[in-house]
Amino acid sequence: MAAVAVLLALAATPAASGGGQTALTVATTSVQARSSSAAIGWQASSTAKVVVAYGLTADYGVWTKTAVGGSGTTLLAGLEPGTTYRFRVIARTGSARAETTGTLTTGPIAPWTTATTTRNALFLDWQPFFPRMVWKECPWAYPGSIAAGINLFMGGCGSGPEQLAALGGRAYSVLDADHTAGVDGRGLIGWYQPDEADERKAPLSPLPPSSSSRRVSFLTLTNHFFSAAAPLPGGNPSYPKLVAPVDVVGFDLYPLQIWCRRAYQAVFQAQRELTSLAAGKPTFQWIEAAPMNQCPGRGELDPTPQTVRAETWLAIAGGARGIGYFPDNWSPAVARELTRTNRDIAALAPALLGPEAPLKAPAGPVYAGARSFDGARYVIAVNSSVKTTKATFGLPGLGTTVGWVYGEGRTVPVRGGGFSDSFAPLAVHIYVIAPPGW
Repeated sequence: MAAVAVLLALAATPAASGGGQTALTVATTSVQARSSSAAIGWQASSTAKVVVAYGLTADYGVWTKTAVGGSGTTLLAGLEPGTTYRFRVIARTGSARAETTGTLTTGPIAPWTTATTTRNALFLDWQPFFPRMVWKECPWAYPGSIAAGINLFMGGCGSGPEQLAALGGRAYSVLDADHTAGVDGRGLIGWYQPDEADERKAPLSPLPPSSSSRRVSFLTLTNHFFSAAAPLPGGNPSYPKLVAPVDVVGFDLYPLQIWCRRAYQAVFQAQRELTSLAAGKPTFQWIEAAPMNQCPGRGELDPTPQTVRAETWLAIAGGARGIGYFPDNWSPAVARELTRTNRDIAALAPALLGPEAPLKAPAGPVYAGARSFDGARYVIAVNSSVKTTKATFGLPGLGTTVGWVYGEGRTVPVRGGGFSDSFAPLAVHIYVIAPPGW
């Protein structure tokens, strides 16, 4: 994988230390960016605690571990290929604080991508990756989907080699597990098993283990594993046995378009049950993004930008480590929302793929999940109702501090490890609590 070095407009912003001390300064000394990670070299004017925050906008969002010293190198994990990131290096010693900012651009997708998994995430080239998917899309639609933030194409309307050639390394691909022989190319990361195999009673294709092939397998289930869903005719299969051979497990629910009701809370609840069912594997959920014509005369149930955003973040709060959007014939308004939502996911991906953190949250209508990553805490909370409400959250082990509401330009006070906030109908709030001392 070729490294790309980028160093742009790195100007130190010193903070006075007070008490007659020499002002603290920090500078970026090097930036080495690859396709999915970057290394930031820094130097402080004296021994200090140093942390790096990074993301796609001036909101940054993701914090790294705190280092101590006069110089060092900090790794930025889980970046996306061909993407420009912003970062700031912050130094602190005593009451003195200084920072410097910069940008970097990651390299393209490598000619050959290593794909593996952990219980928390899909890893590409040994870095956590948050897939944002579409299903069997044709090449003419690729530019629009890529512009909307799609980074993984599951199948297509042509052959595997045709799909890889049409994408040309602009995004990753997962191809049909029944057609693996001789198929390879830039962006290929694995194979998908028969769609909704639980309902179709379709046998899974035998595949070599990802530990040796460095290719992962995906399986999409129906919602019938969910305790609130009706069983399949003839009974449900043994879901633990069905998911055992695959690496990444997902499902489709579609409360508006299949259940024909506004059961938004089921998106979160079913995701929690799948996360438990597939313990030890990353999971994903398909989000309804356009009409499916299954609820005649119920146009009020058509997906909207607001419902797509709410369902997406309900799934993530429930533990999803990937998202798919179906079908792909989005309205212009939904496409704009997907672009925004996918950008937020991409910016926060390393944190969203971190281990779950303990959280005391209401039983509804606001549903929430928490992650920890390099000492920072992240809370994803969504109002599943169409009424304004208020919710209170508790983060065990956290004292009194401030939570930053990502992308909203505001903060919430955290006292004794708890905070409260108001939620408009179907509102999404993402709270970022910096590592201690920052």
